[in-house]
Amino acid sequence: MKENLLLKIKIKLYRYLRKTHIQNRLIVLFLILSLFPMLITGIYSYQKSSQAIHDKINTYSVEVVNQVAKNIEEELTRMEYQTIEIAFSELVQNTLSNYEQLSEWEVYDARYRMRAEMVRKFSFSEYISDVQLFTDQGDKIIAYGDTGFTLTFKDNFRKNLLAEIQEKNGAPVWKAVDFRDELHQISRVYPENTPEKSYGIIIGRTIKELYEGTELGTIIIRINENLFSDIYRNIDLGQGTEIFIVNTEGTVVSTRNNNIRFNEKYPEAELIQKIREDAGSTNESFELAIAQEKNMAAYSPIKGVDWYVVSTIPFSYLNKETGQIAKDIMGISLIIFLLAVFLSYIFTKSISDPLNNLVEAMNQVEEGNLEVKIDDQAQDELAEASSNFNQMVEELKELVEDVKEKEKQKSNLEFKALQAQINPHFLSNILNTARLLADMQNADNLENFLSSVINLLHLSMNNKEDFITVEKEVEYLESYLNIQQFRLHNKFDVKFEIEENLMDYKIPRFLLQPVVENSIIHGISAKSGQGMIEIKGFTQNSQVIFTITDDGIGMSESEIENLLNEKKENKNQFSGIGINNVKERIELYFGREYGIEIESLKGYFTTVKIILPEIN
Repeated sequence: MKENLLLKIKIKLYRYLRKTHIQNRLIVLFLILSLFPMLITGIYSYQKSSQAIHDKINTYSVEVVNQVAKNIEEELTRMEYQTIEIAFSELVQNTLSNYEQLSEWEVYDARYRMRAEMVRKFSFSEYISDVQLFTDQGDKIIAYGDTGFTLTFKDNFRKNLLAEIQEKNGAPVWKAVDFRDELHQISRVYPENTPEKSYGIIIGRTIKELYEGTELGTIIIRINENLFSDIYRNIDLGQGTEIFIVNTEGTVVSTRNNNIRFNEKYPEAELIQKIREDAGSTNESFELAIAQEKNMAAYSPIKGVDWYVVSTIPFSYLNKETGQIAKDIMGISLIIFLLAVFLSYIFTKSISDPLNNLVEAMNQVEEGNLEVKIDDQAQDELAEASSNFNQMVEELKELVEDVKEKEKQKSNLEFKALQAQINPHFLSNILNTARLLADMQNADNLENFLSSVINLLHLSMNNKEDFITVEKEVEYLESYLNIQQFRLHNKFDVKFEIEENLMDYKIPRFLLQPVVENSIIHGISAKSGQGMIEIKGFTQNSQVIFTITDDGIGMSESEIENLLNEKKENKNQFSGIGINNVKERIELYFGREYGIEIESLKGYFTTVKIILPEIN
C-alpha cells in the first residue's frame, strides 16, 4: 500500500514537472539545492566542522608519528650496523678471542688501538658517549668515552643488562638509562636540577666469532637520548600537544618535555593498555583522558624494538575554532542562497535558449526543410549538439543525393545484368560450331549442343527476377560450360563441389558465369594442354562462399587490379558482363564487407573467391 502511494506521488510529480518549461524547473532546482545545504549546514555545522577538524588533525598526527617512527627506525638501524661493524672488526675479534693469552701490555695496546679507531669513527658525533666491551669473564674494555669519568653501571643493572643481552643471542637490546642506573664519582657532574643531561639509551649485543659463531663477549654503546628527541623536538601539532616514546611496559624511553619523566612509567596506564589492544589493527588513534582532560592520542610502532611513538592532542585545542566556523558557515550559506537566486536565472537562460533553437530547427527539418542551419558560436555541449545537428542535416542531404545516385547506378547495373542479350559475335561462333559439328559428325552431339544453347538462352533472356536460387544458377552455368566444351574441343574439365543445403539459397543472377568465363578466356584457353576448373560452394560464419579455381596461366598483381577495375565490355564474351560488374553488383546489394577476392600465381593457378550473405 505504501509503495503504491509513493509510486503515485512519483508519477504525478513527474507529469507535473514535464508540463513546465525547463527553465522554470532548473530555477526551482537551483533554489532547492541552495536552501537544502544551508539548512543542513546550519543544523550540523558545529558537529561536522568539529569532526572534520578532528579527522584532519588525527590524520596529520598519525602521519607525523609514522614519519617520526620511520626516522627513529633509521637511527636505530644505523646504530645496529655500528655495533655489527665494531663486533666483527679484526681488532675486536682478535682481542676477545685471545684475551686470556694477552699480556698486560698487549691488552693495553689493544685498548689504545680500539680507542683510536673509535675516536676516528665517533669524534664528530655528539650523540655517542661511550663504547664498552665485556669479555666472557666480565672484564670491561673501554673502547670509547671519557676516561676521567668512566661510565660505570650499578651492579644489579649491569648484571641484568648483560643477562638480557646474552639471552637475546646476538639480537640487539635497547634500554633506557639515566643517572639512577649509573655510578658517578663526582655528584656535581650531573647536578640535580639538570637530570636530563644524563638521559641515555643503551644498545647492546653479544659478540660472536666471525666464522665459528662462538660467543666472545658483549658490546655496549651508550647514546644520548637527544639522538631521538631531537628528531621530533621542533614538531608542533598545536597548543598543549606532546610527542614522546614509550616501550611495551609503558616506560618513557624518550621525551622532549621534562614533565613527562624519562625512564619512568607513563602516568596514564590506560595509554599502553589501549596501544596493546589496538596492536595489529588499522586503527592508530584513540581517545585518552590525561589529567581528567580528553585528548586524542595517536601512535606508531617502531620496527625492531618494542617502542611506540605517541602524540597527544587536547580536545580543547581541537574544538577551539569550531564555534566560529559554524557561524561562518551559516553566513556563507545565506550568501550562497542569494547568489543562487541571481545566477539560476542567468544559467538556465543559457540552457533553455539553445534548446529552443534546436527544437525549432528540428521542426523545420521534419517539415522537409533541409536548408535550415543553427548559428551557435559558443563552446559548450549545446553548441556542440547544434554543430552536430548542422552536420547531420548536411549529411542527410548528401545521403539523399547519394541514395538517388546509387539507386540510379543499381538500376542501370541490374538492367544491364538482367537484360543483357547474347553477343552477336558469340552467337555467330556458336552457330558456326553447330554447322561444323553437323557436317563432320552424324549429328549425334548436335541435339545435346543445341539443347544447351536453348536452355542458356531461356535462362538468360526470359527470367526477370533479381535473385535466383543457387540450383538455377548452377543449371545455367552447366549449360554454358557444355557449350564452351564443344567450342574448345573439351580443352578443360569441370568439377563441382556445391553443398547440398546451399542449393535453396538465393544469389544475384549472372554471378558465377562471368567469373567462370574469365577462367576459360584468360586462364585455360591460353594454356597448352588440358585444363581443370573447380567450382566450390559452402557456408562459413553466416556467409555464402563460392570459389572458382583454374590451373591456367595465372595473373600478376597488376593484371588482377586491371581485371577488378575494368568496365569495358568484351565482345568475345557471352554476356559482355565482366568481373568488375559482378563486384559492383555485390557491393551495391550487400555492402563493401562482401564482394570478390582474387588469388593467383603466374603460370600455375587463379582462384576467385565470392563472398555473399546468407539468403534462404
